[in-house]
Amino acid sequence: MPFMSNLSTFTFNKETFWAAGGFMFIKNLLLFINFLSLLAGIILIGGGVYLGTSAGGSNGELISLSGTIGTAAIVIGVIVTVVSFLGCFGAANEKGMLLKTYFALLIILVILELSVGIAAYTKRSAIGDTLKDAWSDAYSKNTNASHQALVQVEITFSCCGYTLANGQPFEPVPTDCVTLFGFTDTCAEAVQGSLRGSLGAIGGAGVVIGVIELVGLIFSAILFRKISQREQAAGSLLNEAWRINRQKITYGYQNYQYV
Repeated sequence: MPFMSNLSTFTFNKETFWAAGGFMFIKNLLLFINFLSLLAGIILIGGGVYLGTSAGGSNGELISLSGTIGTAAIVIGVIVTVVSFLGCFGAANEKGMLLKTYFALLIILVILELSVGIAAYTKRSAIGDTLKDAWSDAYSKNTNASHQALVQVEITFSCCGYTLANGQPFEPVPTDCVTLFGFTDTCAEAVQGSLRGSLGAIGGAGVVIGVIELVGLIFSAILFRKISQREQAAGSLLNEAWRINRQKITYGYQNYQYV
């Protein structure tokens, strides 16, 4: 069969691949990867902002767990956005130095992203105990400020009380919370669900960005290597052209002397 015979004689040639558009393929793929990481960075920033504000209010103890991870997510999200833009600009303009800088920053960034992703998933299991301790501490202080903080949490998450909306182990603040606000869910379920969802989104985004940018590392290394080779080849051609022109000028001058 002609088709099978052509298939059996097919061999991959690197030079043919690059000459036939392989360079543009790698370049456009790197642009696409950086676009995806840019979107993931925006998600990371949004998740960090939501995590920091949703557990806000005046009770800093309740956000001590999520605040650290939320802040780290925002910082890394901003760095991801900047580095992704640098990668896009370097690939689009075929700047080898920018791609080398992007490659170095990306190595650091991947380590940070994977660390945040792992930390976020690890902290998910500790939310319940940490939140209960924070609520118990604020409740036992029995001050106007601590009670106002609990009320703010109840309003923010539309819940009453920690585990039982109408009684033990921590009564709602105020005690007629269910009647006053009409909330029937417990704050243990509402707050934990919200924080776990946010931590899950941040952790997932961190892992996804890490995987995407690991691929980006490979393609950026290939791209700046090919750009460097092309620049060296262009430099060699210019040097050779300069040498030939110099020989022609010298030869013409010598012939002129003999005339």
